Amino acid sequence: MSSEANSCAVNNCITQAGYALIEDCNNSSMLVLFARAPCLGAGKRRIAAELGDQVAHAINQGMYAAAIGDLDRWQGPTAVALAGVSHSEFQEESANPDTSKQRLYLAQPEASFGARIKAIETKLRQHHNNPLIFIGSDAPELAANAYQQAALTLDAYDVVLAPATDGGVTLLGVRESWPELEQLPWGSSSLCDALAAQCIKAGLAVGFIDTYSDVDTVDDLFRLRHSLAKDTRPQQAQLLHDLREALPDITAVIPVRGDHHELQSLAQELQSQNVDHIQVVDHDHSDATQALCEAMDLRYASDNSSRGKRLDIGARIAHDGALWFLHADTKLLPGAANAVRRHLLHHDAGFFKFCFSGDASAKKKWLAKAINWRAEHFIPYGDQGLFMSKRIYLASGGFADEPLFEEVPLIKYLRRNARIAATDHPIGVSERRWQKDGWIRRTLHNRWLVIRYMLGTSPADLANSYNGK
Repeated sequence: MSSEANSCAVNNCITQAGYALIEDCNNSSMLVLFARAPCLGAGKRRIAAELGDQVAHAINQGMYAAAIGDLDRWQGPTAVALAGVSHSEFQEESANPDTSKQRLYLAQPEASFGARIKAIETKLRQHHNNPLIFIGSDAPELAANAYQQAALTLDAYDVVLAPATDGGVTLLGVRESWPELEQLPWGSSSLCDALAAQCIKAGLAVGFIDTYSDVDTVDDLFRLRHSLAKDTRPQQAQLLHDLREALPDITAVIPVRGDHHELQSLAQELQSQNVDHIQVVDHDHSDATQALCEAMDLRYASDNSSRGKRLDIGARIAHDGALWFLHADTKLLPGAANAVRRHLLHHDAGFFKFCFSGDASAKKKWLAKAINWRAEHFIPYGDQGLFMSKRIYLASGGFADEPLFEEVPLIKYLRRNARIAATDHPIGVSERRWQKDGWIRRTLHNRWLVIRYMLGTSPADLANSYNGK
């Protein structure tokens, strides 16, 4: 559908019964925002349960603003139909309308979801006899061209639906009139199929456009942080800013020393999990590692000092937000990055459950259980994916400039001054040293290193022993 077909020059607005009514525009689809007014303490309750009412309200407002922005950019007529308001609440908004746009303001009646859509459709048909395209305020990822796709689809079909990834719909449009909608399973994973079947049963031809996601949970917000990163619409950009305030960026800090292939594998997994930044600190200033970082858009630094010093360098030059310290040979399980974000909603710092990478075995499970008991009650070590806010890290003084046990002073600070706990999410730790040295020998040797450390042996001497020198 061309912009000429959609456009309508409108110069006059009148107010009647609490609605802003503008002269109808022929041959154009009307874009209708059908939503609940964004009010503190109402809506997005699953998000509010984890982030609190204030944060959930801010995000709800941001999504509502994004939907209004899409209406503002639509070149045809538009309408806003809100639940949770009365007709009189629209009078102030209608007093000084943008007369370059055709927009109706309606209050949804108290009724079931399907009945409300039918009631709003009836009201709109008093002013607009062309196609109606309904959207909600909880699908800001709907592409800017989705509305044009829907309008074009309604040239050939009676109904258009944009399926949601959870089985619902993110957009629904009708050329003439909806069939009976009250008995449909609104809010369920079978809605899209049921709605399509109901329309077909009524003799209506149903067309589909692309599938999109809506926002109901904190996991949806994690996805939204990534999907909006390249969205140029100003309201979506503001929503992304608000999301980053609520769910801070994560910078993965990775010290490397000849770990080229391991780094590549880990970086690929981190990027697939939408980690915001990856900071590599190379001991050897390897040309191959630097080239890999450039090719994969990783931040690169080098320093030939201790591992503790390299971790500290990476932390201090990282972006604000959360810091996630990883060994290059770490194996991440799906959802690890979101586990960090969710954990930091309620804690200042955390670490992962220890598990060995590779095939499962009884000795691995027994040893991992013992290590996790030690980490929970004493010191979790660096191979357990330590993470924390950068603010807490800087306050702690950071990692010690040591080649081994560099995390011990940091963990002791966190135990005394911050909320630190293990996540329920496991992280894969390389088994290569245990395989090389033997499971019992390596385990006993590690315990002996800890005892010597507690007795005052220097970390440099312990590192030589750890590395077999």
